[in-house]
Amino acid sequence: MFVLVTPKEAFVSVVIVAGLLLLGGLFFLATLRFDRHAMETEPGRTDSFTG
Repeated sequence: MFVLVTPKEAFVSVVIVAGLLLLGGLFFLATLRFDRHAMETEPGRTDSFTG
């Protein structure tokens, strides 16, 4: 069984952090799957004023 190394009072905080990590991972996978162009943009090449 998986055992957390935190006090029992911190259970809610651990669940919130785990949920945020899970949602972030799902968002990354969805972006990778459905909007690959967003993942291929290199830093420094974006310009807000051009279409």
